[in-house]
Amino acid sequence: AVPLLQKIGAIIARTDYEARVEGHTDDVPIQTAQYPSNWELSTARAVNVLRYLIETYPISSKRLSAVGFGEYQPLVPNDSPRHRAQNRRVEIVFLDPAKAGRPQEARP
Repeated sequence: AVPLLQKIGAIIARTDYEARVEGHTDDVPIQTAQYPSNWELSTARAVNVLRYLIETYPISSKRLSAVGFGEYQPLVPNDSPRHRAQNRRVEIVFLDPAKAGRPQEARP
């Protein structure tokens, strides 16, 4: 996934768009000390990608956000190992700050 994140990070760095990193899981319940539920796991996935982008590229933290959806927005039914794997993902959504009503940041 790192080569893809490198491409996406470079795109975000050279545009004025904001990016929302969305984490998702399958519907298999998880309960560990680190991740008591799929909510925490999906949020951790999103935050880890967000952290990579901030630490690797000159992107203002003001332009990035992270959200976890748990198992509640599947791409496909969770009826097979292949489908569950497809639902364990991170999506990056580009948002136009002008349409969001936020002032655009001056770029160096």
